[in-house]
Amino acid sequence: MRLKLSLSVLSGIAVLALLVAGCAPAAAPTPSGASKAKAPTAAAATPAAKPAAETPAPKPAGATPAPKPAAPSPSPKPAADQPKYGGTINISHFADPATFDPNQEQSLQSLSLVAPSYSGVLQHDPLQPNKVIGDLAEKWDLSADGLTYTFQLQKGAKWHDGAPFTSEDARFTLELIRKPPQGFSSPRKPLLEAVDKIEAPDKDALKMTLKYPSASFLRNLGDGRVLMVPKHVFEAKGNMKKDVMGTGPYKFKSFDSGVSWNVVKNQDYFVKGRPYVDGMTWYIIPDVATRFAALRTHRVHFVAWGSQGLSPSLAEIVRKELSDKIAVDIYPSLTLWQVWMPFGRSPWTDLRMRRAIELAIDRPNVLKVSAEGVGSISGYMPAGEWSLPKDELAKMPGYREAKDADFAEARKLVAEAGFAQGFKATLITRNATAYERAAVALKEQWARAGIDITIRLLDLPTLQDLLYKRDFDIAMWPNASGFDDPDPIFGDNFATGALRNMSAFSDEQIDKWHAEQSRTLDVAKRKAIVLQMQRRMHEVLPSSLLYWGELPFGRWKEIRNLKAGVGNYNNMKFQDLWIAS
Repeated sequence: MRLKLSLSVLSGIAVLALLVAGCAPAAAPTPSGASKAKAPTAAAATPAAKPAAETPAPKPAGATPAPKPAAPSPSPKPAADQPKYGGTINISHFADPATFDPNQEQSLQSLSLVAPSYSGVLQHDPLQPNKVIGDLAEKWDLSADGLTYTFQLQKGAKWHDGAPFTSEDARFTLELIRKPPQGFSSPRKPLLEAVDKIEAPDKDALKMTLKYPSASFLRNLGDGRVLMVPKHVFEAKGNMKKDVMGTGPYKFKSFDSGVSWNVVKNQDYFVKGRPYVDGMTWYIIPDVATRFAALRTHRVHFVAWGSQGLSPSLAEIVRKELSDKIAVDIYPSLTLWQVWMPFGRSPWTDLRMRRAIELAIDRPNVLKVSAEGVGSISGYMPAGEWSLPKDELAKMPGYREAKDADFAEARKLVAEAGFAQGFKATLITRNATAYERAAVALKEQWARAGIDITIRLLDLPTLQDLLYKRDFDIAMWPNASGFDDPDPIFGDNFATGALRNMSAFSDEQIDKWHAEQSRTLDVAKRKAIVLQMQRRMHEVLPSSLLYWGELPFGRWKEIRNLKAGVGNYNNMKFQDLWIAS
């Protein structure tokens, strides 16, 4: 008899003991298109690491990059540090996937589960996250004019159903992302904005020609959410929403709603000798206290990263009580928490109302209550190479320390906009702790400006449906980017027509600067354009920023080669993980 558990109803350690230790759930029927898993077998010896193709910088006309030499053999490791084969890694997760489609989904709710089954053309190095290396591409060359990349793909790579992977699958997937058909949501479309033409000259070669030399093209292509799907399955089914079929290190095995998601080792993975472990199981645990209990008691090896992972206060408990067993790190999630105001809806067409919202936000307070103070307050780029100087930002309305003056100015603007008796609106956001706490803080702050907010907490599918339709009064919703660069951050959030531009904001000058900086290969010149662009954004306010997320991540120390990268999305395949005894 098939066992089904609902962790949203049951709670506590007893549930975890039953779920993980006592009686793992029976496997759900494999979605059509996914092959039945083979029994995993351990390899005889530790293989050599796959040579990594380094990112070639775009070259000026007349220069042709030389092929990358073979990677040097690594120094021998002590026996205790040698990777070992076998075992199953257990991970806690917070919700069922909305769908299984790797290229239409945006949330870690789905992507965390399906990503280990897929591959990209390129990837951010799991152990050096700021470096782009090959994935399905073994190597690549750039033409002398800096416009055409030719990728040599892995020979012998297979889909999980045994069908061969070819360059036509890659071409098909990238065209799907770049030119989505009607009914296909493509949040990664801005990442391929520079692409003019994609060709598959032979089964092992992919050629991508750009409209202009692009400073960020290789990093865009290596984003952990640009994942190849099989043309033959997609064309038969119309999408990948109910199918898991990749070339990645793990094959889908089973999904039991509300209980678990299971994958097993892909014995035919194109990286020989990987993965090390026999499989992974994500236990779906909606309750944060129960997820934490599962980590503390070693029922799971780590809590999947993201805002639903380990909170700062829980991370501090781990540091104090379990530092000898569990490692905790803080990583930049590149998640920009922000308030969206639909530009086509009154009263947000009036800059005075957008400025009132901007002024009446106490950002340090929102960061404290929502993220327990772990994060950073910056402008439209995260603090670092591309951000506005701190002293300049500190003088801007809404970022000044004298909040009483900001609240008074906000009240004046609301009255001038025609709401002398105050303005009422409904704020929609997600029904999760960090979101709710931030929403309550905003409600209290905006009340001081004469803005009366009713909070409406929604499940993720309902919320995203309203956001994409721009059918809301005002919304609080964070967008996460794959890496720290103006192209994905501006392209995803604020470019005219971008899917994740929830305000439907459009500004001709900002679009012009965005296009210009993307084509500028000189870093200093590019930075000057990006700073100019940000200053205008603080004037016209496409959204009101709250903070940039930084997140704790914890793992039991016997799990090796697990590193949270830059952003949430660039280290989700787990092919290099192994379990030390």
